[in-house]
Amino acid sequence: MGKVLETTACAGSVLGYFGIQGATWNNRTKKNVWADTLRRNGFAVRSRASKIKHGSTAGSIRNTLAKIATEESHIEAFVVRVPGHVLLMDRLGRTIVDTAPRKRDRRPVTGVWAIWDKELHA
Repeated sequence: MGKVLETTACAGSVLGYFGIQGATWNNRTKKNVWADTLRRNGFAVRSRASKIKHGSTAGSIRNTLAKIATEESHIEAFVVRVPGHVLLMDRLGRTIVDTAPRKRDRRPVTGVWAIWDKELHA
C-alpha cells in the first residue's frame, strides 16, 4: 500500500497563499508534510525558533518576526506552528492566513519557519 496524502485545512490554506495546491498530511507516517511540499515547489523553509523566546504566544511574537525580517530581507513570510495548527504571518508579524483566528492569540508557539522563494534569492 502506497502513501495516502490528504490536505489539512490550515496547512492547505498556507500552501494556497503561495499558489500551491497539494497534500499536506501523510496518513502512513501520521505527519504533516507542508514544509516538504513548499520545498518541492521552490521555496526555502528554515526554522527561526531559536530567535523566539521560550513560552511565547502567537500574539506576542509579532515584533520579533518584524525584527527578523528586517535583518533577513529575503524572507517573504513566516509559518507559525501552535498546537494542532499552523498559520502564516507576514514580514511585519501580521496574521495573513489563519483558519482558526483569535482576537487575542494566546496559543503557545511550538515552531516558527521563515519562507522565501529560492529562485529569487539564490
